[in-house]
Amino acid sequence: MMSDEVAYLFAQDTDHKAQFEALSKLCDVYLPKQAKIVDVEKILNIIDTVIALETGSMVVSRQFVSLVTERLEMSCLDSESIKHIAEGILNIIKARTISYEDQVCIIRLLLASIYEKEGRIRDAAQALISINSDATAKFNGPKSASEGSKAQLCIRITKLLLDCNEIDEAEQYVNRTSILMVECNNPEITIEHKILQARVSDAKRRFVEAAQKYYELSTIDQIPKSDRITALNKAMVCVLLAKPGVQRNRLLSLLFKDERAENFVSFELIAKMYLTRVISKDELAEFESLLQPHQKTDEQGESILKGVIQEHNITAISQLYTNISMKTLGTLLGVSEDAAELMAGEMISSARLSGYIDQVEGILHFEDINPMRIWDSQLLTTLEQVNKVSDLIVARNPEFAEFLSK
Repeated sequence: MMSDEVAYLFAQDTDHKAQFEALSKLCDVYLPKQAKIVDVEKILNIIDTVIALETGSMVVSRQFVSLVTERLEMSCLDSESIKHIAEGILNIIKARTISYEDQVCIIRLLLASIYEKEGRIRDAAQALISINSDATAKFNGPKSASEGSKAQLCIRITKLLLDCNEIDEAEQYVNRTSILMVECNNPEITIEHKILQARVSDAKRRFVEAAQKYYELSTIDQIPKSDRITALNKAMVCVLLAKPGVQRNRLLSLLFKDERAENFVSFELIAKMYLTRVISKDELAEFESLLQPHQKTDEQGESILKGVIQEHNITAISQLYTNISMKTLGTLLGVSEDAAELMAGEMISSARLSGYIDQVEGILHFEDINPMRIWDSQLLTTLEQVNKVSDLIVARNPEFAEFLSK
């Protein structure tokens, strides 16, 4: 039995160096460097026996497990055999993981790559999450800090979590990466981090934030042109889904004036939103086909785009009308009269629209809050009153008109 052979090696010589050399020869027999087929059970039996026999310093067992993991990294074995050996080692040392942190780290990285190839994305992420990066040599030291090893690990985890739709957990690792980026000067890692920040914000439906980050990415010269164009397109989609506000207005201005944006399907909508023009339902069909599932509806199952466009259209209508009946407003928005009234009421109460509703008459009255237009209106009223007074003076005193004409 393999256990007897290993026990004999330990009993024959108590010197750690000699024991490791003997175990290395045994490893060469059962796990050769260029082997394509091995007996997985025998290898695991050897490892189990080595760890069970050395209960003191664990110097030899750590060296031996390191040797096996190195062989697995460079082996010609099929991924199924590597996976079984790696999983078997983790199962053997799970009660003593703290003593084998470096070896466990390599094994988990190996397993994560295998799981990812197999399409087991969640398992791959979990394998990386289980790594104690603070206790392993691979992720510590001056070189690791400057290269951003921990940040790269968090970035890889974030990508996998996003791919399996674990958005909340992905956000945690994006935030953790932000802290680690303080010590990292690698521009490639910085760009990757920005991309993931944008993706997480997008997935969390924080569309203004996502649009801002996508637009920033579209202006970075180090990114390939095709990727910059993709980022610009995503920025345009997100800004059209964003709630009104100062930041959205600024982004609309940037995108409207960006020559690269003119070739996209969504540019016409960007232009109408920027210029505060009414957007019809027919204009949305092609744009809606570009939306991802999380961009179509909110947490309540309501259409995000429909809500944003309806609110924009009310704002646009307020630029055209002094007042409008709820029935007409509902027709223009494509909703019922009651829905139009509810929408307008919510906008007025949250100060997104200036005006008031006459519920008796069913009319929405708009109030102009633009300071220049208010000034123009007040000036026009004053001049009209002056002109009216002048006409009254002339009517009562015709000789005054004759005097003015001289």
